[in-house]
Amino acid sequence: MARLLAYFIGLLVSAVVMIKSDPSGGAFAVSSGFVIGFALPLIDTAIIHFRELKIAWYSLRTWNSRVRISASYLYRIRVDGAYLLVKGQRFDQYQPVGGVYKTHPSSSGKRNDMNVLDDALLVPDPVSEGDLRVRIPGKKLLSFVQWFEEERGRETDGWREFYEELIATGILPQEVFRLVKYDRIERIYHPLRYSAWAQSQELLIADILELLPTPDQLDALRQLKSRSDPRILWASEDQIRRMGATVGASSQTIQIAQTAVWTIDAAI
Repeated sequence: MARLLAYFIGLLVSAVVMIKSDPSGGAFAVSSGFVIGFALPLIDTAIIHFRELKIAWYSLRTWNSRVRISASYLYRIRVDGAYLLVKGQRFDQYQPVGGVYKTHPSSSGKRNDMNVLDDALLVPDPVSEGDLRVRIPGKKLLSFVQWFEEERGRETDGWREFYEELIATGILPQEVFRLVKYDRIERIYHPLRYSAWAQSQELLIADILELLPTPDQLDALRQLKSRSDPRILWASEDQIRRMGATVGASSQTIQIAQTAVWTIDAAI
């Protein structure tokens, strides 16, 4: 960001000199060369730091208010064209395996510096303790994102929710899923939006993880797919995009979370 500011100032000064110079003089030629010389790296740096620039703009918009942030990881588990979803614990819907990241005690100082408050929408309990579902001052938004990107003082892998939702519940066999591999295919920053539910501006961050099953794990997933279990849903892309609706069904009773769409659209 400092380099971006330096390029911008250089471009601005060069442009002012060029405008005030005689087009036939040497100063004009030199200053126009500097304009081009600063403009190209400025554009390149702006592209590289586009996310930070967007977050900085969000911060200016919400400077004197609080922003609700939810930072999560969501699995894309695809087997033979169908996607595995699990029944939500808090809401009556099917959603991707995953959940919000948790902070570590070592981050308490940083959280205090940023004046981070816990989420006010959900009643605190042992399960939600440390969740990265928080409220921060808008003026600290860029600082929070930079801290999140450093991946220090917080959970960084996707095993906990996978274990809690699929292994501890007995949906998948522990002996086959002692370890899992996955690719983080995309980190999504959804545009800042007003949430009527939270009654505040809200920024949603989601890491999309694609499960890379071993042959034995793939067999176990196919066995799961062949069984009936109300705790899970194997949904097609079309059903996910329709938020659970099925064309031609006599009744529509299935609800699928919007987050499921994020997993199938990631890194397309």
